[in-house]
Amino acid sequence: MRGTDSLNLGGPGDRLHNTAREGTFRVELTYYLFVRASRVEGERFRMNDEEAIRRCQRGDSEAFRHVVELAADKQTDKAFAKLVELGAVTEALTDDGQLYQKAADAYLSATKQGKSALLVSPTWAEIDAVTEKVRETLKADGVVSHHEEAVTVFDSLSWTEAQKKNPGQFQPGQRIRFVRATKSFAKNETAEVVAIEGQSLKLRRADGREVVFSPSRSAASIDVGEARELKVSPGDWLLLQANHGKEFVNGERVHVRQIQNGRIALADGRVLPSTFNTFTHGYAVTSHSSQSKTVDEVLLVASSRSFGAVNREQFYVSISRGRERVHVFTDDADLLARRVTDSHERKAAVELQGLRDDLARLGFFPTARQTVDGSTAGNVRAARRDSRFRTVRPLRVTRATRLTPVQRIVQVVEELARWLGDKLGIEGLTKKPELVAEKVEKLTEQPTQTETVKPPRTVREALEQKRAARHVIKPQPGGRSRGIGV
Repeated sequence: MRGTDSLNLGGPGDRLHNTAREGTFRVELTYYLFVRASRVEGERFRMNDEEAIRRCQRGDSEAFRHVVELAADKQTDKAFAKLVELGAVTEALTDDGQLYQKAADAYLSATKQGKSALLVSPTWAEIDAVTEKVRETLKADGVVSHHEEAVTVFDSLSWTEAQKKNPGQFQPGQRIRFVRATKSFAKNETAEVVAIEGQSLKLRRADGREVVFSPSRSAASIDVGEARELKVSPGDWLLLQANHGKEFVNGERVHVRQIQNGRIALADGRVLPSTFNTFTHGYAVTSHSSQSKTVDEVLLVASSRSFGAVNREQFYVSISRGRERVHVFTDDADLLARRVTDSHERKAAVELQGLRDDLARLGFFPTARQTVDGSTAGNVRAARRDSRFRTVRPLRVTRATRLTPVQRIVQVVEELARWLGDKLGIEGLTKKPELVAEKVEKLTEQPTQTETVKPPRTVREALEQKRAARHVIKPQPGGRSRGIGV
């Protein structure tokens, strides 16, 4: 069984993997060891044994194949230097549009030679800029018709599940496209957000009816975006950005033959459905969108305004799309050469041992625990216990004993007497503190109580003590008691 290029690992890829595991056949992966990973689910494929995966080599010319091999081996600095040596790097300014015009001229030159060409850029902002120049050039050359119509398309905001579940994220005027059928909406239907009502949204369908929708319950069934106008002319290339049935596939590039009243007829005889509005111009794409495409010539456009999105993985994916040639257009070749060496590759849990080894080389972890005699101990648990990321501040030194108030006064008097003796030269002052100590002890002595009264624990005991104290006969002066009637 043989799979497809750039398989969707989140959907058919998972089912194919599970089916192969349960069945009697195996799946042979022709995989790029070094691609832009946009889905976490695909990491298990990258973790396969590298010796068991054969690389897919694009590029017919020997020089270009060598550049791709260097980039595949993560030597992107040498790959970029080789492109400079081959004259495949062009520098131009972006202020007056020279950079994008040169890229557009190269695209037109390749298409005139009957070759397929693809412009790749890191960001959509730069893609829009280079697409505008390409369409102007193609119109001037007669490849694209000057007659064009504005079509309202859906521009996805690429929200996460958490964002789609929060009604406070939505704003009136936004569009919601249903990627799955729900109770009130069909698959591929698009509705407009009218208002936010508590935890629900009021949506307006295409026929004008308003429906209350709860995004927290169906976040996985929707895609949030904005509506924008896209000018389409006969001769344009379009890039489909979503699936529509089995006839139109996400990532497919289609050629427009005719457009009339919003109805777009393609060169292969198909017609885009009126409800399908998830597409854009297909002259330039991002490196992530280009992973399923193979063309004769790749034109990489990366100016300083998009260097933040340039990395080692993006550079390799971009240049490996072509069979014959690659050409880089930039306004700063030196800075771009440094940016293509940065890696944004995610690490799996088993790969974090390399990070620990790097920290050990920097001194954050001991490589081995040493005993007193200098030999290496085999107690791994003790080595982990002794390892520290940072130096711990030592504890403050505390007093062994605490002085009583009398001892503290004596100590102060001794220090004062010693200081006066040193300053005034008076002898015998150090004997005075002993007298002071005796007087302080006498003053602090508490008088002894000969008789103590036990405090009552209950109200009844308190009343009995009070009654007993009232009947006590006090002795009269003179020592004799005077009887009754005396």
